[in-house]
Amino acid sequence: MLAGIRSFSKSIFAKIILGVIAISFVGWGLNASMLDLGTSRQVAEIGSQNISPAELDRAFQRSIQNMRSVFGPNFDRQQAIQMGLLNNTVQNLVSQKILRENAKEMGIGISNEKVRETIFASPGFQNETTGQFDRERFLQALYSSGYTEPEFIEGVRGDMMGQQVVGSLAGAVSVPDVMAQQIAAYRNEQRSGSLFALNTSEFDTIETPDDATLRKYHEDNAPQFTAPESRDVTLVTLSAKDLAANMDVTEEEILEAYNHRLPEFQTPEKRVVEQILFAPNEKESAQEAYKALQGGADFMQVATDDAGMDPSIVKLGEFTADNILPDLRDATFGLEEGAFSEPVETALGWHIIRVTGITPEQTETLDQVRDDVEAGVRQFKAEDAIYDLAAKLDDELGAGTPLEEAANAVGAKTYKLNDVVRGEGLGTEITDSGEINAKIFELGKGEESFLEETSTGVRYVARVDDVTPSALRPFEDVRDDVVTAWKTDERNRLMLEKADQLAASINDQNADIATLATSDNAELEQSGLTKRTGQGLQGNVSPAVAAALFTLEEGKAKAVQSGDNVLVLKLDQIKAGTIAEGATDPVLTELKQGLNEDILAEYLDYLQDEISVSVNNSVINGLYPQTAAN
Repeated sequence: MLAGIRSFSKSIFAKIILGVIAISFVGWGLNASMLDLGTSRQVAEIGSQNISPAELDRAFQRSIQNMRSVFGPNFDRQQAIQMGLLNNTVQNLVSQKILRENAKEMGIGISNEKVRETIFASPGFQNETTGQFDRERFLQALYSSGYTEPEFIEGVRGDMMGQQVVGSLAGAVSVPDVMAQQIAAYRNEQRSGSLFALNTSEFDTIETPDDATLRKYHEDNAPQFTAPESRDVTLVTLSAKDLAANMDVTEEEILEAYNHRLPEFQTPEKRVVEQILFAPNEKESAQEAYKALQGGADFMQVATDDAGMDPSIVKLGEFTADNILPDLRDATFGLEEGAFSEPVETALGWHIIRVTGITPEQTETLDQVRDDVEAGVRQFKAEDAIYDLAAKLDDELGAGTPLEEAANAVGAKTYKLNDVVRGEGLGTEITDSGEINAKIFELGKGEESFLEETSTGVRYVARVDDVTPSALRPFEDVRDDVVTAWKTDERNRLMLEKADQLAASINDQNADIATLATSDNAELEQSGLTKRTGQGLQGNVSPAVAAALFTLEEGKAKAVQSGDNVLVLKLDQIKAGTIAEGATDPVLTELKQGLNEDILAEYLDYLQDEISVSVNNSVINGLYPQTAAN
C-alpha cells in the first residue's frame, strides 16, 4: 500500500489543492454529486462509497494522457495496462476512498466555504491580466483533464477530508539530528583522482577466429542474433485526410466558409498602454496628477514622482479590447495615440491611462487565405463523408465480403505489410501506426480485427495473414554480425585485461600513474573533486569515474569501463564531508517525508482491515478485456 499512498499524494486533487488551479465559485452550487452510470455493477465498494466504471475509466484515461507526455502520443491503453498503470489507477482510487471513508467515520466534514477558500488560494484559473477568476479557463481545463464540474468539486472536498486525517498522522514526525548529520556528511564527501584512457591503437587489429569459435559465440549469445516475431498483415485504412483530396468544393462553399471563419482571419486592434496608478483613497492625488499632465508635465515623471511608481510598472504592454481590464476598456480604446485619460476608478484604485501606440485592426482577404479555407472545406466534407463510408465498410465486412473487396468498394486504402515487428512503425504513410501495431499483435494468424478507430479518427481493419515466430537466425545468415560482435567483445576483454594489469602495478608496486600514461602514449587527466552524484567532475570526465572513486582506498587504482574506452583510475584525495549551517535541512525534510509516507502506508493497511473493501475484477475485465486488476 506504500505505492498507493504515494500515488494518492500525487493525485490531481492534491495537486489542485497545492496550487494548480484557483476557482471562483460565485453562483455555483457545491452540493452536486458525482456522475452515476445508472448501474449497480461497481468497480469497487469501500465502506459506504464506491468506484463506478465511469470514474475508473476517466481516471485511467487521465493517467494514460499523463504518460503520453513522457512516452509520446502513441502510448496507448494496451501499453498502459501492460505497464501496470490500470492496477495502479485502481489502487490509487481505493486509497483515496479509504481515507475519505475514515474521515467520514471520524466526523470530519468540509464546509462549502472551506472548499471555496482552499481553491481560491490557488492561482491557476485566474485571468493573468485582471487577476480574477476566468470561468472559461476553468471549464477548458476540466474538459482537458476529463473531469465534470461536480466531480471536481466533490473530489476537492473528499481530498480535503482525507488530508485532515493525513495531517494529524504526519505532523508529529521527528528525525534525530545525528542521523541527518551523518547522511549529510556522507553525501558531501568529495574525492579526486588521476586517470587515463588506454591507447586503443594496439587493439585496432584483432584477427577473426575460426568458425568453431564463432559458432559457439553465436549460440552463447543467442538473444543478440535472434529475429523477433514478425507478421505479414493486410491493413485497410479510411481517413478524412485521404478522402479530402478527392472532395469537390464549389466557390460558394469556399466563400461561406470564409465568412464563417472570418474572426480567425481578423487581427483585432492593439494598443500599447501605460498607466499611472493611485490607491483607492487617493482620488485627489490622481486629479492633481491629471491637471499636471494637462499642463504639459511628463507622464513618466508624474508616475515616478507623484505616484511613486517604478518605470517598469508604468509600462503595461500591448492589449486588445478583450484582454484589458474591463473597467479600463472604454477609456483605453477611446483615446488617440499619445493621449491620456482622466482618472478612471477600478477596484485597484485610480488609473490615468496613456496610449503610446496603436496597431489597427487587420483582415486577411479571401485571396490571401484561399488555400487554407479550401483545405478546411475539403476536410470538413471528408469528415462528414467518412461516417457513411465507415458504416458501409462495416456492413460489407459483416456480410462476408473479403477485406480487399470491401476496401475497394468504399475507396479505402489497402496496404500489404510484411515482417511487421511489435512496437515498430508501419511506414511513414500510415498515421497512428503505433496504435495499429498494438492491435495487430492482439490478433492470431488468420484473424481479422473489427473496424477500429485510432485516437485521431483513422478507421482501420487489420488481418494477420502469416506469423513468423521468434527464432535464432542461422549462423550463415549472420556470420558478419557475429564476427563484428566477437571482435568488439574481444577488444574490450583485452583492454580490461591490460588496464587491470596497470592498476595492479600501481597497487602492488607503487608505480607512478603519470609514467604509465606516458608509456601508453595516453594523456593523464584529473577528475576534479567530485561528490558521489558526479557533481564537480571535470566536463570531459565520464560519470562512471565518480562511482569508481568511491569504491577505492586512497592511493589505490582500478580499471573502469567508460563507453568504448577503458580507463585506469587512481584515487588521489579524500575530502571529508563538511556540515555547514543549514546543510542538514534538505536531509531532514527528505527523511521526514519518507517516514510520513511509511506511517501513512501502515495506516492504510490498518484501515483496509477496518473498512470493508471489495474490488470487482469481473467489471474491470469487462471494461478492459484480457486484463485484470491484480
